Parts: sequence; C-alpha cells; structure tokens
Amino acid sequence: MDVFEAMGSCRAMRYLREDPVPDELIDRLIWAATRAPSPGNSQGWDFVVVTDASKRGAIGDALATAMAPRIEAMLASGSADADRRTLEGALHLATTIGRAPVLILVCGPVIYPPQRPNESFTWSAVYPAAQNLIVAARALGLGSVFTTYHHVADRVIRDVLAIPDEMRIGALIPVGWPDRAFTPVTRRPLADFVHRDGWQGDLRPTP
Repeated sequence: MDVFEAMGSCRAMRYLREDPVPDELIDRLIWAATRAPSPGNSQGWDFVVVTDASKRGAIGDALATAMAPRIEAMLASGSADADRRTLEGALHLATTIGRAPVLILVCGPVIYPPQRPNESFTWSAVYPAAQNLIVAARALGLGSVFTTYHHVADRVIRDVLAIPDEMRIGALIPVGWPDRAFTPVTRRPLADFVHRDGWQGDLRPTP
C-alpha cells in the first residue's frame, strides 16, 4: 500500500477482532517503528510486546476499571453526535482492550544528550516511533490506535510487565485485525494550517 494511502485512511481503530496476529507481522511493525528519527540517532526506544493472554487480561481489567466509569459519565452528560461516536468507541476499547491480540507499549529511557539527559528528548524518539508503527499497521491491513490509557493504570502495568520505574511509557497501542472498515480520515483543508513565509491570520480558537 502506498504510504499516502495508508496515512489517508489510518483511522483510530478501536474495534478489533481477537484473531491472533502472526509474529512476523509484529516484527515488521517494530522494524517500521525503529526507522523513525531520534535525537542524535540515539534510538532511545523500547517496545514491550504483550501477547500473553493472562497479562493482557490483567492489564485490560485494570484499564476497564479505571477508564470505563469516566467515559460513561462523559456519555451521560450529552455531546455532539461526532463526539458521542468517539466516546462510544473509547468505551468499547476500554472494556475490551485486554482481548486485543497484541498490546504494544512504546517506551524510552532518558538518555539524551549523554552529558545531560533531558526527558523532552525521550518523547522526541518515542512518539515518532509510535506513529511509524501505526502507519505500518495500516499498510499491513491491521488496526491500531494510539492511546495513553496506561496513565490510569501505570502501577499495574509496570508490575505485570516488570517495566522499571525509570523507563518512560509514551503510548499503549492495541493491535489486531480490524472489526470495522477503514475509511478516509477527516481533516480540515491544508489552508487552515499553512503559513507561507511567515505567520498569517489570527490564532485559531480551540475546537
């Protein structure tokens, strides 16, 4: 699949089937992630790939307990149709994430620059790697979604997976075969964002 086609239809896939994903495809995702740029080519990333059912279940239970009530409260408060669809997808993911066949945590140490490591450079490596992984998943026909759900169950996740406290966790990405169709992503026109040769126009209000 052409990279532009992959990017143009790389929707957040919160509905995933439970069918297993072959190890060779998981390896290709990690390969793609490690083609990302990093500060000084420091390659400050680590990937915790979780396929063990009991570990996925423990993480899923913790996330459902923490996340589901919050999302249900937001749904109960009422919202626009688009927001409601997003929240319904988020609730489905929160209550089923432990059944996704693969969970990938994109992590990184604070190692750059070597003389005076600064955490901001950690995210400069971790987030591009996570984006590469998600686009690669789309190109392979796999569904995935960038989440920060790990924040609500950090201690459980670290204990279940023996992730050291000094290791930063940037993203928790469930991966599996999609249970919904991929459709083009919805974005505003480029003219809304591009300022040629200097800033033009007023600051846009927060959506």
